[in-house]
Amino acid sequence: MGVVLRAFWIQASLNYQSMQGLGRLVCLLPVMRWLSLPGKEFASFVRRHSGLFNSNPFVATLGLGALARLEFDRNANPESVPDGMIERFSERVSTPLGSVGDELFWVTLRPHAVLVGSVGALLTGAWGACLLLVVFGVWQGYYRWNSFTWGWAAGARIAAVLQSERFRRPAKYAGWIASGCAGAAVALLLVNSPAGALTAKAQVVAFGGAFAGACAALSQRKPATWALLAAVGWAIVVSFGAKMLRG
Repeated sequence: MGVVLRAFWIQASLNYQSMQGLGRLVCLLPVMRWLSLPGKEFASFVRRHSGLFNSNPFVATLGLGALARLEFDRNANPESVPDGMIERFSERVSTPLGSVGDELFWVTLRPHAVLVGSVGALLTGAWGACLLLVVFGVWQGYYRWNSFTWGWAAGARIAAVLQSERFRRPAKYAGWIASGCAGAAVALLLVNSPAGALTAKAQVVAFGGAFAGACAALSQRKPATWALLAAVGWAIVVSFGAKMLRG
């Protein structure tokens, strides 16, 4: 728990020499105390974890969990973790953690949270910003905690975790929700425009159908563009249909 909480500030000492190296050391200090390392081992621990470490901050706990497991194994059986292995692992794991984490959060989850917040803003005004923060906060909290447990279980074999379905599944679900929200946002703009203003009941039909159509398209492995078009098409049909009924 202490490692995960400290990981929220892993970038506080970001620098060009070791990147998040000092932050990684601070995050792992609870592990050192848990292992009750003597003075000589304490100095070695600090040296091992003062070098280069660079990761996406939201999945850094995956690397921290793996490093904690290597330290535990080294303390239990020094021969199982040769000298220099932890330092090499820490440097080499930085690139995959950074690239996969950036793809997961900056390319996928953050814009998806923005789309959810946009729909919230159209429906509730300023509360949409709060919805954005809550959605993104839930995703990052999920990854911070679970990544640490996955890293601890995998140890040096965290490549399997990065490739696993459980690691990438939330991003897929977020894509469904975001595409549905994108279509629903367009639907709301259409049905609330002067040309297509609808009654409250018709708005619910347009919104629900747009969201369901987008999710259905994605569930059939159709491109996100198809999902958006399905949502917008449904909104247009409802809008013109209601206009014709009124006319």
